[in-house]
Amino acid sequence: MSRSPKEHFQRTKELAEALSKADIYKWLVTKGYFPEAYVLPPCFTVTKNPEFGKVYFSHTKKKFHPDISEFQQVHFPKTELTDRTFGIINPKIHSDIAYTIADNWNQILDCLFNKDNQVCSYSFPIPLNHKKIGEIGELRSGRMIYEFIEMAENDVASIAFRYKYLFKTDIKNFYPSIYTHSIPWALHDKTTIRHPSKRNDYDFIGNRLDKLFQNANDGCTNGIPIGSVVSDIISEIILSGVDRELSKSLKADVVVVRFKDDYRILAKSESSGRSVIKFLQAALKEYRLELNDGKTESYRLPNGLFRNWVSEYHRINPQPKSYYEFKRFKEVYLSVIEIDKNNSGCGVIDRFLADIVTKKGRIRIKKLDNRSLIKIISLLLMLADLRIKSFPKVLAIIESIIKSSFGLKHIDLIFEHLEEFLTDLKSEEMNNRYLIAWVIYFIRSNNLESKLKDVKFSFKDPIVYATYNDEFTAFKECEDFNIFSNVKLIAEKITMLEHLDVFKPQ
Repeated sequence: MSRSPKEHFQRTKELAEALSKADIYKWLVTKGYFPEAYVLPPCFTVTKNPEFGKVYFSHTKKKFHPDISEFQQVHFPKTELTDRTFGIINPKIHSDIAYTIADNWNQILDCLFNKDNQVCSYSFPIPLNHKKIGEIGELRSGRMIYEFIEMAENDVASIAFRYKYLFKTDIKNFYPSIYTHSIPWALHDKTTIRHPSKRNDYDFIGNRLDKLFQNANDGCTNGIPIGSVVSDIISEIILSGVDRELSKSLKADVVVVRFKDDYRILAKSESSGRSVIKFLQAALKEYRLELNDGKTESYRLPNGLFRNWVSEYHRINPQPKSYYEFKRFKEVYLSVIEIDKNNSGCGVIDRFLADIVTKKGRIRIKKLDNRSLIKIISLLLMLADLRIKSFPKVLAIIESIIKSSFGLKHIDLIFEHLEEFLTDLKSEEMNNRYLIAWVIYFIRSNNLESKLKDVKFSFKDPIVYATYNDEFTAFKECEDFNIFSNVKLIAEKITMLEHLDVFKPQ
């Protein structure tokens, strides 16, 4: 159901206000601790944590000394030449961040939903339950992204007839550029907190969060770890400060909505839209952030309202939930590659992978035989090469095949294909550690180690090492927490498809 952006903003506030502090803390230190599901195998999960109220680093008005730690880096290949680095925060520091947020929830919400803010955000980091008010929802973070984007599109479309232009822009290198001192600026007002008597007053929650994030990152004031939901909440706090600053300049002839660091501006005239971009640049500078000039675009409505790839995909695959003959699978597959090529970074590959699997985890391919099986596995692995974050989903589909009666009969054939793939990856371990971690998890979780022909691997990357050896050595001193589980025990509780439920199969 479409709402106006303002109605969505108000409804989000009401649902967020209904959450309990204890539930918020529990969700942040468990479900919200690790990055999105595609980043780490399911064995990285929180199964033990302290109760709400535990504080590891106490403070007085003038003293606050959390431990200095470094976050565990998780490398995700963004392009052939660059990685995106996710961060796993020291559990004690993370717990105190989560507690500070939860215990001061009303103050956080006053910041996020400030009465002077005219920019409507569609990126509330905690899933809200619209049917059971007061309960945290079940959406996984990956699916939240797609559903919020779709919601924002529909809500903007419902009022777009009043406007003529749409502008899109985003923030340059956002998370690594966040200045931790800007957290208290957004929470308490920049002029207030920069007064000499307030700069190091730790009765202000913003100053405590500033210090906790610094010390989680070896004392650095530039950048916050990507991945944990507490980082997402902090980013929303900072951007709410930017939004309030921008709101001072907004006029009645524009509407501005935001999803994370992406802005959408509806304007009645081209000049009004361009003025908002200038005002946004100025607001960002107040928080030491910059617009991404290369991603600022303008459209004459209705162009730009919806993601082009969605309609293109529906056109080439109008019945995505019906079973696929191999010929149709191949034709849709080739079209998906073309759509992905023309819409860099879009979610079409994820959508296609979800559509070829049923709710019960069965692949929607008719007349699967030896020849078509290996072709499909080969094609899927090549598809994952185009969109690395889809690689775990491809493995999850292969897992669903080998769990079927047909796949079980051909498990040696399937494994031979994967073993060759793993050998190629291992030849350049540091460049392929993300892929290797997932292949190792697949092999171990499906009890296929015996088929490795007695090959013994040794791995240097801590994430791969942990998955292979059932031992995550980071933060072992944090005895109140259990953040890693035995691969085989986890595999008994959850399939890879369940873990990676982004586009929910129907």
